[in-house]
Amino acid sequence: MPRLRDPIHGFIELSDLELKIVDSAPFQRLRNIKQLATTYFVYHGAEHTRFGHSIGVMHLVDRAFCSATGNYARDSGECLFCEVDQVWYRQLLRLIALVHDLGHAPFSHGSEALFDVGVEHEDFTKKIICETEIAPLISAVGEKFRQKYNVGEEYSITPQLLWRIYGEKNPESNPEYMARLADFKFLKTFMDSELDCDKMDYLLRDSYYCGVNYGKYDLNRLIDSLTVYYNKNQNIKQLAIEKGGVHAFEEFVIARYFMFIQVYFHKTRRYLDKLLVYCIGEILDQARYPAPVEEYLNWNDDLVIEKIHQKVSSSENAARFVAREVMSCVYETHTHANSNTNSSDLQVYRMILKKLKTDMPDAVVEEDEANKLAHKIPILEPYDADSGKGIPIISRYLNRPTSIVDESLLLSGLGKPINIKRIYVDKQHSQKAEEIVKELLWEEE
Repeated sequence: MPRLRDPIHGFIELSDLELKIVDSAPFQRLRNIKQLATTYFVYHGAEHTRFGHSIGVMHLVDRAFCSATGNYARDSGECLFCEVDQVWYRQLLRLIALVHDLGHAPFSHGSEALFDVGVEHEDFTKKIICETEIAPLISAVGEKFRQKYNVGEEYSITPQLLWRIYGEKNPESNPEYMARLADFKFLKTFMDSELDCDKMDYLLRDSYYCGVNYGKYDLNRLIDSLTVYYNKNQNIKQLAIEKGGVHAFEEFVIARYFMFIQVYFHKTRRYLDKLLVYCIGEILDQARYPAPVEEYLNWNDDLVIEKIHQKVSSSENAARFVAREVMSCVYETHTHANSNTNSSDLQVYRMILKKLKTDMPDAVVEEDEANKLAHKIPILEPYDADSGKGIPIISRYLNRPTSIVDESLLLSGLGKPINIKRIYVDKQHSQKAEEIVKELLWEEE
């Protein structure tokens, strides 16, 4: 079995057919899609890409699924799935994880503003897995599975099925999905939940390459603590945590919180992302990425940088980006600025913004705010059995799961969303702007 050496997880095993997906042109393109956009201008080690992340998520989703179902079988005395279903679901998850980021634009989330209205990178992922050379490779995995286990068409693996489980917004309209509704919803939580393997990988990977400690947590303890809460009366299966793993989950959530405010929303990185969008917008026809998938796949970080350099003499934005000319952040709100439009923090923000534009009409003033971020803002929700939100905590002494918000005093305070708003001013006017801000703040006090 082929093995790849990963700096985060060590050796990662793939099947021969999975390796063919990795070797395909759409997947190799991910080698030229940076994971953290322009963050490498701030943390110079952050040159890592979606390529390694995708392989890492495949590795973790395999570990997590086996751990959760294994712990359930140990504690309940019965298997959650029959043998064939267990192996089939495991293979489905590995493929979903492997291809889940294929649709990312150059510099990942950094340039998603250049999609057509209503389009997201997931829409291109669907096109890539269904309309390119990836499609027959996925189907080949399914065909080999059916031959090995001597099962019928109901165990086929297709791009459409992968997308139905992971990306489809209304999968309930498909009868094949409804036939395994509880199982497929359970599978999705490994890739899209407060406890998903996508977050598990990118926190450790981003922390490692940025050279910071904010994103570190006890991965092995967290995975070993995964289990399943199975409500047989309602036929609901939910990814859960054993009570002994609460501290590992606390560490995981706090790591995400600090990475968000220290790295993902770093003031310099955020400004450079905006400048990058301006530059790419000048390069693309009608400032939009092409819709046809074969044209879209031609775009990667290297092509963007090459074209930006070609426009240095004719574009002020390109010249500033290549020279890394960063505007000064002269004011930012508190980390948890109230989104209420009447809050005092936002009133001060609007007052400062108005004053800067009035007193310095020649200055270039830019705004940025957290609610426009592509990263999901960390908000911990209480567990609710009906909606499936939150993380159930399993205790051997109780018949019903409890909520992480009830179990962890530390995390109960993280229900308030991050909402940082910043004001940037060009270097030429930054000193005067800072004096205006200080004067206004003194008056407010």
